[in-house]
Amino acid sequence: MKVYKEIVAQARELTSSDITEQETILWRLLCYAAKMPLRKNQEELISQAQHIILQAPDTYFSGRILPFNVFKWGTGSRLILVTHGWSSKAADFTSLITALTVIENVTVVAFDAPGNGSSPGELSNLILYTEALQAIYRQFGNPDIVIGHSLGAMANMMSLEQAGIKPELLISIAPVINLKALFNNMMEAVNIPEKIRETFFERFFERFKEPASAYDLTNYTLEAASKDHWIAYDDKDAVVNTDFLIAFLKLHPAIETTLFSGTGHEKLIRQEELLQELMQRVRRILL
Repeated sequence: MKVYKEIVAQARELTSSDITEQETILWRLLCYAAKMPLRKNQEELISQAQHIILQAPDTYFSGRILPFNVFKWGTGSRLILVTHGWSSKAADFTSLITALTVIENVTVVAFDAPGNGSSPGELSNLILYTEALQAIYRQFGNPDIVIGHSLGAMANMMSLEQAGIKPELLISIAPVINLKALFNNMMEAVNIPEKIRETFFERFFERFKEPASAYDLTNYTLEAASKDHWIAYDDKDAVVNTDFLIAFLKLHPAIETTLFSGTGHEKLIRQEELLQELMQRVRRILL
């Protein structure tokens, strides 16, 4: 957390005309995932898992193949995949994973995306998440149920579409819909001038060969995403703009939703009422 606070302080003072310096600081602001130590209950959960190391290519930053840590509970035939959000980790789903592992005949898989939690990597990004998910599909096969939070929910939808996988149930908690909007929100929060933001998005295009606006779930058909999709969200979410979610839902009217107003972006995954409804939906599929 100390490193992240230093990055934020640098970003708040960003007035330099040096475009390379601007880009370096802004990528660190947007893609450095602060790492928090495990609490005791989280340590206990992780100690009960089988630990597996997989790899994902980091095409756009380090240019290396990055290892990342995967955790597996159970040996059942029904596979449940859990994908954490930005600057988070598998252990942040301790309450949910503990409840899932009680169900008979399931295997639960979660992971720390490259650059997040226990996995090495200086900077992380959405593409690294999707590459990690593709590696998990190759290792464990097609999941029956996929659960994700925030950027992880967005990565789930993109990777399932790319792989042509259709789980029986897809659960998205406070999903990011529009990556450019998220980046703008993060930069506005530390008072980055509009001109510097515009220049950053020009450099984004040079690096990724696509504009940031391309990473928008309204551009995806999502025909392969799931047979059954449920989204839980907070209309007062301070991290993701719910307007983009509403626009997305208009394109996909079959998606079911539940509003947990005022819960908070990070707290949603621990909200008791949400966990109860989530488990009801999971059991409906598995039992």
